Amino acid sequence: RQIILDLNELTMIPKLLFANNRIEKLSVSYNKLNSISRDLFLSLKNSLEHLEVEHNKLFHLPDSLAQVARLRHLSLAYNQLEESPPLPGRIQTLSLAGNFLTSIPSALQTLEPGSIRYLDLSYNRISNLLPNEFLDWSTSLGTLNLRGNRIAQIYKNVFPANMPVKEINLSFNDLYHVDPHSFSNLSSSLHVLESSSTLFSGYFPFETEEGLENLSWLSFDNNDFHILKLSKIASFSYLKYLNLDYNRIVDISINDDCQNVSLSLSNIRISYNFLNSLRSRTFSYMPELRNLDLSYNRINNLTKHSFTNLPNLRYLSLAGNIIDSMEYETFANLPKLEILELQGNNFSCLSLNSFFNVSHIDITFTLNVSRNYIRYFEGESEMSVSIF
Repeated sequence: RQIILDLNELTMIPKLLFANNRIEKLSVSYNKLNSISRDLFLSLKNSLEHLEVEHNKLFHLPDSLAQVARLRHLSLAYNQLEESPPLPGRIQTLSLAGNFLTSIPSALQTLEPGSIRYLDLSYNRISNLLPNEFLDWSTSLGTLNLRGNRIAQIYKNVFPANMPVKEINLSFNDLYHVDPHSFSNLSSSLHVLESSSTLFSGYFPFETEEGLENLSWLSFDNNDFHILKLSKIASFSYLKYLNLDYNRIVDISINDDCQNVSLSLSNIRISYNFLNSLRSRTFSYMPELRNLDLSYNRINNLTKHSFTNLPNLRYLSLAGNIIDSMEYETFANLPKLEILELQGNNFSCLSLNSFFNVSHIDITFTLNVSRNYIRYFEGESEMSVSIF
């Protein structure tokens, strides 16, 4: 029922397979195929459900592929296709990643509504997303991967209201314009948005009128944001994960609008940015916060209550900054803190008075202060701590 021929030197699929009309899964990835006989698909049209022909040299597939009626999972990733072959109508997962496609394949229009759930078009040469490309065929699409293309703009109403997509990956494109209404039709479905290295700049979050309200995962690392506005993040009521590593953020902006804000964030990454200071209680609006990474910025000192009243915080990294001092009760009321990373800073003295109600007697609290210039410790602390 299954034949796996991966990682060989095949230039064609053996004809003996044509006689076996009971094959359900066929994988011929990592070979040297440059063509496939139309007779193969005709012989397997009533049995084949899963086909993988990744990392070959295919630039064309026969139209008989469309007759493989039971086929549900198809991967033609990393070949030399300039367009999609004709497709069976009930494909559920399709990968055409790593080919030479320049647009959303027109072959998708022949799929039955409600069939395809996963579509990977990453690392092609797609330059535009146009209205009316995602039509009835996309009414069950849950994941759309467009990573590593050449998309420069996203227009209004590209994604239709009947497209229930939960995850979109736009990373490593050349986006310079996103219409404020680009995601308006996805407000009830979209939960994950990845947009790493897409040339966004200025204030984070970027301006959208609607459509991102239900996001739980947002990744915008390796862009060019320089201001993080907490009041704007408050509009993402369900956001749990935020990745802003490798931007140029110099300030986390807090204004009067934040006073009654309570964010749902549990994991924040803002490492490798240009922060040089933190306002007192910057993160106090995030009671669910568990992991916070501020490593490799330019923070030079920590003031009282820089980190306070975070009842769920487990992990905090300030490694690789230039911190040389901490005020009294810099870290306060962090009862579940397990790991605090302060390695690679400029401390000459470590004051234990900077810690108040940190960790718990039942928790082993690990403090990493390696690669500093510490000559002595001062103050007292009742916490159970492993220092290294």
